[in-house]
Amino acid sequence: MSDGQPSKIVFHPDAARRFDELAREILDSVGSYGRVEPPRRGPNEIHPVIEIPASDIIGEVRVEKSGVNRLGEETGRYWDSKGLLVGWEGESFEQIKKLAHRFEMASPIKGQVSAAFLLDEVFCWLRGTLELQRSGSLSDYIGERCSDAIEEHEIWIPVHRTYSAQDFALGDVEFRTVSKAMMDEWFGRLFPEGIKGSSAVYAVNRERSQIQGSIAARIRVNAERQKAREIAHAAANEAVGLLRFLSHVNWTCKIVSYCMPLGRENTLRGVELFVKDNSILNSSKEAIDQGPPAWSIDDAVAMSPGLLEALQKLASNPKGTEFRRDLYDVLQLHSRSSIAAGVSHKIVFVIAAIESLLLKDSNEPIQKNLGERMAFIIGESLEERKKIVANVEDFYRIRSRLVHHGREATLADVEVIDRFFLNVWLTLRRLLAEVDRYKMREELLGELEDKKLSYPR
Repeated sequence: MSDGQPSKIVFHPDAARRFDELAREILDSVGSYGRVEPPRRGPNEIHPVIEIPASDIIGEVRVEKSGVNRLGEETGRYWDSKGLLVGWEGESFEQIKKLAHRFEMASPIKGQVSAAFLLDEVFCWLRGTLELQRSGSLSDYIGERCSDAIEEHEIWIPVHRTYSAQDFALGDVEFRTVSKAMMDEWFGRLFPEGIKGSSAVYAVNRERSQIQGSIAARIRVNAERQKAREIAHAAANEAVGLLRFLSHVNWTCKIVSYCMPLGRENTLRGVELFVKDNSILNSSKEAIDQGPPAWSIDDAVAMSPGLLEALQKLASNPKGTEFRRDLYDVLQLHSRSSIAAGVSHKIVFVIAAIESLLLKDSNEPIQKNLGERMAFIIGESLEERKKIVANVEDFYRIRSRLVHHGREATLADVEVIDRFFLNVWLTLRRLLAEVDRYKMREELLGELEDKKLSYPR
């Protein structure tokens, strides 16, 4: 709208009518589950992080309770109505969740509003209607709440200790450096009178050290706040997964990449308490490094010229052809090997990626066809092709021992695995450079079969 106000969201009349019918049925199924019992203090001496005094609480405190099963799934929701626990559980609560899902999939809010937001708002309307605080229809209420909630967001998701001197993009995701000036301005607003106290200074410096100078995935999205976060994280995870293809971590099973959205980097830390006579003398905390603690995109680009541009080209139109879609999905699957810690886990992701791209189906012999096809993609001479085929055969024997029999990899095994990982990476890199040469995977496989048949015996 020209005045900058959000447009009013209105559901199709037939859809709105059905939503409201279902809402009335749910209102009739509300139940009472006894008197509200005061919370019981558990036996655990859990120490609180912070206490919030009454002076810091603004507005009315509304308390809702949820029932949760052993899988962590919400199975019921209730509130205190004059000392009675009132709400829905079991099948009646499932109907609320299904109604919220119907709204989630309906035009014009599909893809813009989160399931959690809609479930909360549906429950809020049900509760308010039963308490005679609301008189309008559910469809109108949800439309109004979504109109208020959907807005433009620019979200930056920092990437753990990953640095670049230049801004760049992978598809719709831009990578920008979080500058010192940005951090200065932010903390200046948070602490207008300055940061006071050594503990506060330490906490701020710790947070700044995790973010400042690193790149962040920048995503613009028009959605409700929680949905915007979900969309941004999904886009960032895919873009960062593509970015990791630049890393030398892909060439070996011995190390792990920490290039992940901040908070998901899987860094490990050992903690020990030194005790004497049941008294803690001191403690020790030490990082357990499994790979490079930081990563320079500039160094990776210099090591593999043209590779970032090839990734950018694919990301700019990942669904343009069937082959583009297949290669994009394979790179996403392959990227998970670089962040997996166990050798057997890395192997699973690498072979799943390359087999899904270079094998016709599960009926053809794996080792022979995979080895020969990789050899013709990256082998420049007869000797190189023979080595690639032999490496694939050796690798699959080791893979069987590790994955099916749980045996540890020996030093000799690691050498074979690393060579296979490098050959897979080189294969994917070659195909990435030739992504527009094929419209579909069958064209690539057909060309490789022709090469095998035309090769002099």
